[in-house]
Amino acid sequence: MSQKLKGYLWLFLTVFLFSTFEIVSHTLTKTTTTAFVNAFRFFLGGLVLLPFAILHLQKKDVKLSKKDFRGLLLLGLLNAVFSMNLLQLSLKYSPASTTAILFSTNPIFVALFSSFILKERPSSRQLFGIFLGFIGSIFVTGGIKATSLIGPLLTLSSAALFGLYTVAGKNLTIRLGSLTVNSISFLFGGAINWLWVLINNQSLWQVTSENYLKLIYLGVFVTGIAYYAFFNGLALLNTTAGSSVFFAKPVFASILAWVFLRETITWNKFVGIIIILLAMQFVMFAEKPKNIIH
Repeated sequence: MSQKLKGYLWLFLTVFLFSTFEIVSHTLTKTTTTAFVNAFRFFLGGLVLLPFAILHLQKKDVKLSKKDFRGLLLLGLLNAVFSMNLLQLSLKYSPASTTAILFSTNPIFVALFSSFILKERPSSRQLFGIFLGFIGSIFVTGGIKATSLIGPLLTLSSAALFGLYTVAGKNLTIRLGSLTVNSISFLFGGAINWLWVLINNQSLWQVTSENYLKLIYLGVFVTGIAYYAFFNGLALLNTTAGSSVFFAKPVFASILAWVFLRETITWNKFVGIIIILLAMQFVMFAEKPKNIIH
């Protein structure tokens, strides 16, 4: 199996697991707060990966420096604290479909940050594929709707921060390994989210007999395993090409909603899925940029 194919398989596993997030988290809104869900799932995900991260560091004889810990703290802030909470907050001001469309712009921000930080220049085919992917997302989710600019601005801010997180985490992942980067950054992010829960006078423990399995699923699978797969895939690919797999999220989400929620796949969703698959062809099979980091 080629490194390229292996990278995309890791990333499609990531996007599939991410696509289950809305379905599961939607059922938690009545029993938990957003900050608690992010605190619990990221801290649990970090704890699950921690023993494997320690074994990996011992095997590679790698010792973390203060600079490494600062970088991992920054990653925890960018993703688990700022990006994910802004995304959840945006749902109060915009329909879920609009949020899904605008968050799917994160590959655009990845391409931008990759050019400046990693010196990976996306090709014209990749940029065209990203544009097509965005158009396909609009079709799948039914169009951009919002009563004010607050929701879209929050979502775009979340997408930009996730794009920065993706780029900032690549070099650390190549050097320290996905297990280490995810485990420690998740523990930092989860702990800070729990501090936020405390500051806002929310209950520090919102786990019940009705929601504990869902919270464990979000922590172990959607957070621990999914992000581990995400950075494993990115380490094998050009960052712009790898992040474009996120355009497949509306496709997986539509199929899962059809299977589990009995939501109909309408003509616009079908058209959007075809456009997204075409977009993936442009991005995934574009010529490899010269400056790609291995």
